[in-house]
Amino acid sequence: MPEVVRTVRSIDADEPDDPAAPWAPPDGSGRQVPAERDGAAMALILLVEDEKLLRWTLVEKLKRAGHEVHEAASLEEADEHLRAHLPEVMLLDLQLPDGHGLDFYEKNRGRLEESVVIVMTAVSEVDQVVRAMKLGALDFLNKPVDTDELIALIDRSVSVRGERLEADAARQTRERELGQELVAESAEFRDLLRVVGDVARSEVGSILLFGESGSGKNVLARHIHAASSRRAKPFIEVSCAAIPDNLLESELFGHERGSFTDAKATRRGSFELAEGGTVVLDEIGELKLDLQAKLLHVLEERRLRRVGGSREIYVDVRVIALTNRDLPAMVEQRAFRQDLYYRLNVFPVRVPPLREHSRDVLPLARHFLESLQAKFGRRFEGFTREGENLLLCYGWPGNIRELRNIIERSMVLERGPRIGPESLAVDCTDMAAPPPSITADSPTALPTLDEAERALVERAMRAAGGNQTRAAELLGVTRDQLRYRLKKFAGES
Repeated sequence: MPEVVRTVRSIDADEPDDPAAPWAPPDGSGRQVPAERDGAAMALILLVEDEKLLRWTLVEKLKRAGHEVHEAASLEEADEHLRAHLPEVMLLDLQLPDGHGLDFYEKNRGRLEESVVIVMTAVSEVDQVVRAMKLGALDFLNKPVDTDELIALIDRSVSVRGERLEADAARQTRERELGQELVAESAEFRDLLRVVGDVARSEVGSILLFGESGSGKNVLARHIHAASSRRAKPFIEVSCAAIPDNLLESELFGHERGSFTDAKATRRGSFELAEGGTVVLDEIGELKLDLQAKLLHVLEERRLRRVGGSREIYVDVRVIALTNRDLPAMVEQRAFRQDLYYRLNVFPVRVPPLREHSRDVLPLARHFLESLQAKFGRRFEGFTREGENLLLCYGWPGNIRELRNIIERSMVLERGPRIGPESLAVDCTDMAAPPPSITADSPTALPTLDEAERALVERAMRAAGGNQTRAAELLGVTRDQLRYRLKKFAGES
């Protein structure tokens, strides 16, 4: 679903009367987008009413209120209008010359899914009211209709509808972002994604992702939500380290009006806002002990109490906790509650550092280069061979986050079509020194062939993070040839 774009149209007596103009969305999607009139949304209304005088009266009143009105005296005419325009609001009479209004509504329910339907009738029948509401009608008005009340109802309904459409568009945009395919070519990371996919599709309520800073825990948390049955529900991330301690409880659990000095209104916390969805608690190891006890209660009982509140509120959320700290060691030091650790550790997942799946370095680098090009307004063909070798030899202590930042920086510095080592500017001095060069000027310094071969194999294995397939690629040999040499050198040591 495309994002909702609001357009503004001035009401001017000299403006040509073109009913379709304000409703043509800029993205060509066919969705009707309301314009604005003095702070209230202008609605495209389809009025289905067979009484000529009432129809004329309502049309005039609604037009004066700034709305665009199409009128139909029968269900056949209404159907023709629906084929041309999908209204934001349909005012529907029940007793019409060629059928019953609710039968028409039920038949066209799919087309009217994003429309507000208000039913009008001169006869109040409980069963018809119930049927209209079950079909999704917003309200049921008795004739004679109070036009002021009707206009106020339309204004409210259009405003609510606009917010709902924007929320739906934002949710679907978020789902697309959360569901983006992860870059994973290494066997190590593919295995991790299989495990993560299994837990995402399960009913496990608490997941603990632990690993070094920058290793991709937040991205995996989003992936878990997008692959779960909760993907259509809210996804809320809370950084336990970024929010001051005195505000974190309110951020998580909400507060009642007057519960503290600045509490001027009741506020729902992240757990309430994420009802049915997922809450990510980033840097869970930074949570203070008093809040740990309250979090434990919420996880075990699925109930919370707002700050200053007296009643408990039921919540249904999945919690994904992230940490780069050693929680078992913190438990031993009594800096982290043991019972909370066990409650969070229902399904622990270790996210490996980039150096342990270094085969993903170049695919990730190419992915970042491609995804960031729009931001910089430049097209790059890729990396030079020297640039790729530099990326492979570097140890990446800052993991995937550091890789992305370095690619972004290099795109600013690089003047050529390909990213080279000068723009990457990473230091590989932490790698072992290369084997001595064979030169005519230093015949006595020549290593033996076995020594040179062994040094090259060891360096390639370090650069590949222990991955034999990638190390073989760097050396230009087959994996079997590399394995033969590894066994040979192991036997010599």
